Amino acid sequence: MSNKFNASSLTEYCKSYARKVAGDFFAHHSVISGQELLKLSPVSQVNLFIISSLSDKWRSDAERFRSPFFDFEHPDVRQAMQVFMNTVSQHISVRRENLEPLLADATRRTLILLFDPRHYFDEALRNQPDFSLTADAAHLLTRYTQINKFVPAAVEERMKGKSVVYVNQALNWLDEILMQRGRELEKPEKYIPLFSEKLLLDPGMLLRKSSYDSSPVQPLPAANKSFFDTEVENTAIPAAPAVTNGMTVNGTPPDLNGSVHTHFLSDSGSAEEPVAPSMQPSQATAHLSDVSTLEVNPAVNEESDGPVTVGETYYRAPIESISKSISLNQKFMFINQLFNGNAASYNEAIEELNRATSYDQARDLVSYRYAAQYLWDMSSDEVAMLIDILKRRFA
Repeated sequence: MSNKFNASSLTEYCKSYARKVAGDFFAHHSVISGQELLKLSPVSQVNLFIISSLSDKWRSDAERFRSPFFDFEHPDVRQAMQVFMNTVSQHISVRRENLEPLLADATRRTLILLFDPRHYFDEALRNQPDFSLTADAAHLLTRYTQINKFVPAAVEERMKGKSVVYVNQALNWLDEILMQRGRELEKPEKYIPLFSEKLLLDPGMLLRKSSYDSSPVQPLPAANKSFFDTEVENTAIPAAPAVTNGMTVNGTPPDLNGSVHTHFLSDSGSAEEPVAPSMQPSQATAHLSDVSTLEVNPAVNEESDGPVTVGETYYRAPIESISKSISLNQKFMFINQLFNGNAASYNEAIEELNRATSYDQARDLVSYRYAAQYLWDMSSDEVAMLIDILKRRFA
């Protein structure tokens, strides 16, 4: 969480905004389509972030569809999968209970992008898997960014000819871009009235003191093209270049984009050898805390001046089971504070976390699934406690 914001005020505003926007739409509809999502909020960046979340879900579902019992690399299978997934993407249909959490998270991301763009892009880069930024990931970051779009576009431009770079290199580029072009960052003032069309936005309430310086719809595309390509094009976001391996679908190059694109239609092009990563933060962002550690709970990372006590040794010791390491009091606290009092949701989440094969995988589940689904405050004590348990589980 950006330290410019009052965390509780930001969370409450995002929930209320999502409730208001969703309520207005679903008063006359039972589901929302992809075309309607593009016009849902007066702030188009919010709509793009919702589409981005659905695109991530679309690609992850395609990955889960793969089976070890069949040849998914056969040209016929790859072509059929391409047509199938692109056809599915043209039939987005989301109910209110599933949309509202996505809408609240999209609102939160948009506000951080507006009021603290350095933190937003720094966090987006640091959260990349394996501390590496791929060309596909850089393109998607540009594709779904409308506010301050020049920043990810400049990072992507510097990756030309490289399929992957380490995040520390991208962070150095980010510093240079913001230093050279910082004056181009958009002013939040012009977006405040757009948010206020649905729910009054008062930066004075949303931000900590001294953090705010007051200074027609296109027709549906053909079924052999993905919604996540064509519809975003209509909002002035450049489309991703098709990677075809010489294969076309109904005369049009297939393009699943992102990770699905990589797995089903991957190129064999060579990449420059990336520079070994440095775990030091970039110069201009050294004051920002690492999302996976300091931001959650600074106290967890403080080094003790004295010797480690028996109690500290116990609570830092590795564990074999997440569920068995959670005390009864902690369990009730997690259920009530993190899972809205739903014990079944808690049990399902803990089981899934326990099945994770690495800390990074478990941390991604917390950051990208549960936090968005249940609107967690990532700086809360409850989340910090859960993260600490995950660290012990995968120590």
